[in-house]
Amino acid sequence: MSYQILNSEILPEYVLGIERCKQVLGDGEDLVITEIGDGNLNYVYRVTRPGPEKRSLIVKQAVPYLRMVGEEWPLSKDRMIIEIRALQAYNRIAPDFVPDIYHADENMCVLIMQDLGEVNVLRYDMIKGISFPDIGVDIGRFLAVTLFKTSYLGMESIERRKLMGEFTLNDDLCKLTEEFIFTFPFIDHESNYENRPTNEYALALFRSQPEYLKRVLHFKELFLAKSDALIHGDLHTGSLMAGRGETYVIDSEFAFFGPFGFDVGKIIANFLMSYTSHFSRNGGPEYQAWILEEVRKIWTTFEQEFLAMWAAAPVSALMFDGFLEAADLEAYKRDFMQQIFHDAIGFGACSLARRTVGIAGVADIRDIEDPETRTRLEKINIDLSFRLMMAHDQIEDIDALIAVIEQFYTETMQLS
Repeated sequence: MSYQILNSEILPEYVLGIERCKQVLGDGEDLVITEIGDGNLNYVYRVTRPGPEKRSLIVKQAVPYLRMVGEEWPLSKDRMIIEIRALQAYNRIAPDFVPDIYHADENMCVLIMQDLGEVNVLRYDMIKGISFPDIGVDIGRFLAVTLFKTSYLGMESIERRKLMGEFTLNDDLCKLTEEFIFTFPFIDHESNYENRPTNEYALALFRSQPEYLKRVLHFKELFLAKSDALIHGDLHTGSLMAGRGETYVIDSEFAFFGPFGFDVGKIIANFLMSYTSHFSRNGGPEYQAWILEEVRKIWTTFEQEFLAMWAAAPVSALMFDGFLEAADLEAYKRDFMQQIFHDAIGFGACSLARRTVGIAGVADIRDIEDPETRTRLEKINIDLSFRLMMAHDQIEDIDALIAVIEQFYTETMQLS
């Protein structure tokens, strides 16, 4: 089938023409089509067969432009090929954390997959102040498994390079990341969020602190140069779904081979933006304390499980069994993990600024109606970005990071 943009009128015929989808939906009444996508890039539909069993599936299609802007911002629809390949890889190595694939159509740039049902987008439940026991553990496990098992520590060289070859087409979305995370938020750019008090505050800080900007440039360089592992590329609380004691990762169209610390830092930054929002929302100090505890769990689980997999895989593209004596190998591993930790803090600092000033903010704060409150919280995120970036390579461990964050918020609220 040649490419055409799907809509509620033509979706039923398209879906029922696929045998696997017919098996999932079964026979019965007419299908109900509901658009559920609230993302920036693609269209997402839930296709439901009404009735006692209420069978359903999800259809996601890439269109040849940036959805949040429109046709005036062209964007290759082939990004869906990357999402398909990433989801296939995740189903092989971390199946408990991703939906099943029912059908993939590269010509139509369509992915049809399992409807995760009663689980919700994590961001919106966190806005409501809903906590999830050990979600940080689930996130840490996903990060450890997906990053280790696609890296030069978890794969042999030839096998890994073949996998890397499947992700060389993601030029457009990598360029979006390079510009919208590492460049546009730090200059006076037309794409930035239009809140003059916040923008002027951020720009004045950035322009007066060339060392901060040089560090941002360093992390852009890492993003451009390092190909440690297959990274999700857009891991935030809006691409996580949680409920019933389960956690799922969705929306992997930004996936490519990049630096270990990127996904880790980005998800931690999103948890911190939720923390900031609860100075205005209903969660209060108790919920903020839960957020920091989950940040701690994200890193400690990631580190422990990553190192456990490394211990069980003495031979890889990088490692040759016996190359280092045991004590030297342990020291090498400690330095290796600390570098990922430092990088994660720096990437997190970039994400804090990008989600505050850049075109795509977070609903946690952007949806706050009172402009004075919203601006105050946005400035807090800018200041936190600065604090973390300037200290990223001096913070020794997760306990020290939590202490820095707690001290920052205490000082900030005393001054406000």
